[in-house]
Formats: sequence, C-alpha cells, structure tokens
Amino acid sequence: MRYQRVRLHEQSDPRYRAYVAKIMMSRTNHKATRPASNRSIFGGEVEVLLRQWLAQFHPLSERRFVEYDERNGRQLVRKYREIDAVFEYTARHLHVFEMKATSQVRSLNRGLRQLNETQTILQTIMGHIHSTILLVDTGIITADEVTQRMAEPDPPLYAPVTLDDFIRDHPHIPVVTPTAFDPTRAEVHIVRFTIDDIVALAGDDAPSLHLDWSDEFEDDDEPIEPPTRMNYASHDAHEDLDES
Repeated sequence: MRYQRVRLHEQSDPRYRAYVAKIMMSRTNHKATRPASNRSIFGGEVEVLLRQWLAQFHPLSERRFVEYDERNGRQLVRKYREIDAVFEYTARHLHVFEMKATSQVRSLNRGLRQLNETQTILQTIMGHIHSTILLVDTGIITADEVTQRMAEPDPPLYAPVTLDDFIRDHPHIPVVTPTAFDPTRAEVHIVRFTIDDIVALAGDDAPSLHLDWSDEFEDDDEPIEPPTRMNYASHDAHEDLDES
C-alpha cells in the first residue's frame, strides 16, 4: 500500500500546527520572499467567498487537512495535504473541493491530478468520495483570441488551449454554471465562475476585491493561491517502514 496511517483532522491539530510552525520558520530563515501580488490576494478572497457559497448547500467540515505516510522505497515519509473545502456527509462519505482561480487551462489539469491523488489517499479510510473543481475563470483565452494571436507576425509555436478544447478532450467531466451545481453528483465535475459571479458573491464588499492585477510580476504563474496556504508538504524526517 502506497499510503498508510491516513488521518483527517482540523487545522488546530497539535501535530499539524507544530509542522506548519517548523515550515514557516524554515521559509523565514532560508528563502527570500516578495510581497503578494493583488492577483494572489484575490485568490485568497475567492476561497473565502466560495466557501461561503458552498455552505448554503451543506455545512462545511473543519476536518480538511490530511495527514498520511507515503511509501518511498523502504521508508515512509510523513506528509500533509490541505483540501480547499469538504462536505462531510458521514464518517465515510466525503465531498472534496479544489478551487482554481486562473486564466490558464493547465491549472485545470493540475487540479484534476490533485483531486485524483486526494481521492486515492482518502479511499484508504473512506468508502465514498465525491470531488469537484470550483473554477474561477479570470480570463481563459477564447477561440477568437487564439485566432488573433496565431495571426500575429510572431505567433506562439503552439496555439493556446481554450476551455472549449479542455471540454472536448474531457467529455466525461461536465463543466456547469453555479446555478446548475448539484452537490449530490458523484462524478468529477467542474463549476465555472466568472469574475462577475465573484463580484456578485462579494456583494457590498465587492469594491474591496483585489481586481487590479497590474502589479503582478512577469513570471507570475497560475493557479492563484492565497499566500499562506500549505500545499503537499512533507517532513524532512523519515520513518522506518513497518513490515509487520
């Protein structure tokens, strides 16, 4: 078995808090940081708004942090994974959500890989797991824009991928609007939000959203994540594999 000792817990879990403190101290001492861009801050704002939106369908679980040991040769490596949002229907029935605020279709492929691995890990302790990507489309290129770009004097080597291309290549993954979201759907699907949808969710707080992205660096990449999020991190220490 690749994954062992899987445990779902809250952010307040003592072992997790000690681990995060260790990682943050390491980052502070050994890695130069730069101020978060408005686009990155917007990613954090999106997560808050989407969790509030999800809560109208079912209470969100605080147990959205996964601790597990992953086999690495003859050793087990302790790892942690944060899930963006979780519906905990029963002790053995979960619905997990991955949030992507992005202008790049490749972020959807990354999200699918993340969901698949999360499901694989949790299936060692759970009987039923539903999974959904909440996509905030911050400007994924359209077919007309691709045509214009490829007609430029110095076009890209390959045509940029559109959302329609993704849908064509993944016919088994429905892409629906927020009004068509059904939390009981068992198959993997994507709920696509526009910027206007996010502004509407923000309501009176919409003017405070960080929608001016002119401060972003040229090498900024997708997906947008809140600056403090801990993703797929592992301890440095290894444990001997228990062969019993």
